[in-house]
Amino acid sequence: MHVLRAEPGAPVRLRVLLVHHEPWWDQDDLLPDGPAFFVQVLREAADGSAGRPEGPLAAEIGLLQSLDAGWITAEAHRFVERAERVAVRNLPVGEDLAAYYRDEYDPLDDLFYASTFNGMYRPGEHARIEQRLVQADYDVQVTDPRWTQTLKAGQAWGTAAWGPLATAGEAALRLGFLSADDEGARDGAIAAYRRAIEIGDAPTRVEALLYLDELPAGREYDIAERNRAALDLCVRLAAEGRDEDAHAAYAKALLTGGAEVAGEARRRAGLAGPAEHGLRLFTEEGPSRAAAWLRAAYDDGSSDVAAFALAVYARDFDRAGEIMGGLGGDLVLSWSGRVAMEMAFLHARAGDGDAARALLDLAYATGFAPSLFAEALDSGAARPAALATEIGKSLVEDLVNPAYDDEIETIVAATEGRLPDLAAFACQAQIDCHRQYDQTDEAEAWETRLPR
Repeated sequence: MHVLRAEPGAPVRLRVLLVHHEPWWDQDDLLPDGPAFFVQVLREAADGSAGRPEGPLAAEIGLLQSLDAGWITAEAHRFVERAERVAVRNLPVGEDLAAYYRDEYDPLDDLFYASTFNGMYRPGEHARIEQRLVQADYDVQVTDPRWTQTLKAGQAWGTAAWGPLATAGEAALRLGFLSADDEGARDGAIAAYRRAIEIGDAPTRVEALLYLDELPAGREYDIAERNRAALDLCVRLAAEGRDEDAHAAYAKALLTGGAEVAGEARRRAGLAGPAEHGLRLFTEEGPSRAAAWLRAAYDDGSSDVAAFALAVYARDFDRAGEIMGGLGGDLVLSWSGRVAMEMAFLHARAGDGDAARALLDLAYATGFAPSLFAEALDSGAARPAALATEIGKSLVEDLVNPAYDDEIETIVAATEGRLPDLAAFACQAQIDCHRQYDQTDEAEAWETRLPR
C-alpha cells in the first residue's frame, strides 16, 4: 500500500501493488474492487501495530470484526462511501512479468515486510522493484474524515487486507485461531475454520483442518505432534483423492520431518518424493507451479532451493552449480543436496547416467553427501537396492580417506541393516585406506565394524 494523497476534504488516493502473483490465479480479479478492501486498509493504518499510528477506526472496528469477511462486506458502506479505480499498470500479466514474479520471489517478499513505519522501506531501492508490479491507484471517499486521519502522503506498508472474497481464507483462518483462545468463542472458531476450508486455497484449508483437529485437545500441538498430524492428514486426503490438499499437508510435514516423512508418505499414500513431485509439476504445469511447491516443501517459503531445483529440472546443471555456490547456510545447502540426490536416482533409474553423475557431483559439492545418501534411503528415493548399492559404492570410492572416518561411518550406519554388501564394502575400503597409511589401530577398529 502507498498513500499518494491525503488532504482534508478530498478523497484519499491509494496505490495498491500486487507483491506476489501466480499464473493460475483468476487473472481478471487480481486487484481489489469495492469498499470492503479499503475498510480493512484504513483500519490497519490506524491499528497501532508494527509502528503504525493509532486512530479512531481501529476502535470502531475490532480486530475480530476486521477478519470476518461477512461482517466487513456487509458493513463496509458505513465507512467507505466509494472506491474508484483511476489508473492500472502492468496488466495483463505476460510471460516475462510472470517469470519476474517467480524469479524475484524473495526480494518481493522482503518488500512486503518493508514499511515506512518500521524504517525498512527504501524508496530508491524499492521503487525500481515496484514499477514492475501489477498495480492500481484508487480514490477512496470515506463517510467520516476521522477514518483517514492517520494517513499521510508517503506512507507505505504491506497489507494483510483481502480483496476478492475468494482470497479471504487466511483472514478466516486467523479469526479461528484468535477465537480458539477464548473458551466462550469455540463455536465461532469452528465456524471460522470451516469458512477457511470453504474459501481458502490448499495450504489454508490444510491449516484449518489441522487447527480443527487440535481444538478437542484444548491446546496447541507441539512440533512433533503437528508433524504427525500433518502426515496423517496427508494420508487421509490422498485416500480421498484430494491431491492438491494432500500435497499441501505433505509439504507441512516435510518442513519438520524430513526424509522419514517422505518415506512414510511414499509407503502409506503412494506419494512421490518432493523433488520428483516438483519435476512432475514443472513438466505438466510449468515452472511457476513447481516453484510454489518447492518453496512450500523446502526452505520454509524461501525461493533459493526452488531456483536450484528449477535449473536441475531444465537440465542446466552448470546453472544449478552456480546457484548452489551462492547459497548461504548449511540448511539450505542440505535441502538443495536432497533435491540433487533424489533426482540423481530418478535419472539413474531412467538410464540417464550422464545426468545422474552430474547430480551426484552437485550432491557431493554440498559437503553432506553421506547424510544425503542416508536420507535418500530413508525417503525411498534410493531404489532399487542394486542401484543404491552401485551409487553408494561410487560415493564411498570418492570419499575414502583416513580423515573421513565419520563420513564413511554415516554410510555404514545407514546401510548395514538394509544393504549389507555396501556396508561391508565401505568398511573394507576404509580398512585398506588406513593400512595404506600404516594406521594399524584405525584399521583394526574398522575391522570390528564389518557386518557379520
